[in-house]
Amino acid sequence: MWLLEELGVDYNLNLFERETSGANKNRAPESLKKTHPLGKSPQLLTPEGRVIIERAAIAKYLIEKYDTAGKFKLNSDDRENDVIREEELISFGGASLAPILMIQMVFKFVRDGSPFFVRPFVGSIGAMVNKAFLSKEADAMMKYLDNGMEGKTYFLNTQNPTRVDFLMLWYMDLGMIAESSDLSTYPNIKSWYDRCKARDAWKRSLEKGNGYEIDIKM
Repeated sequence: MWLLEELGVDYNLNLFERETSGANKNRAPESLKKTHPLGKSPQLLTPEGRVIIERAAIAKYLIEKYDTAGKFKLNSDDRENDVIREEELISFGGASLAPILMIQMVFKFVRDGSPFFVRPFVGSIGAMVNKAFLSKEADAMMKYLDNGMEGKTYFLNTQNPTRVDFLMLWYMDLGMIAESSDLSTYPNIKSWYDRCKARDAWKRSLEKGNGYEIDIKM
């Protein structure tokens, strides 16, 4: 939605609530499978009737089709921040950073959803795994991103966000949902994060969406 608002594209938004009870509680509703067999969101239904899933593919389609002015595309003269670097960061976010954050988030949900009398035990297991592996990996990855943002406004040294920024913002929020990321310890990422969420298009996307409320601890 943030990218759609940046592009000024007219769109219709369909919100799907997660299941509230039963075996599929907190999972995506079956109604999402009417448009795609995986039944996951986000999904983009194009004017041509094609259904596109996965944030990276959706962002690529929208930018290539609607960004006729090249506002959110790369600077072709910057050899260090080219399409290879773009693909590297997108792959890093999806294949390296996101899995670590997802595991941390699952541990948190399992802990919070456990009966009161076993919650300390479940929480201690998650804490041990975090201490032994997850938190160190997440910290190393965040430091890598923070160092790469030194002196930059956006990830690929552009004046406006690119596909990397539109995708990476979600991973930062995912870390906060998992209670694994304190952005104040990564000053360059923190400045970038605040810069993204201060954009008018981001604010408009919140107004048109469901608010995207998230418990952020900084």
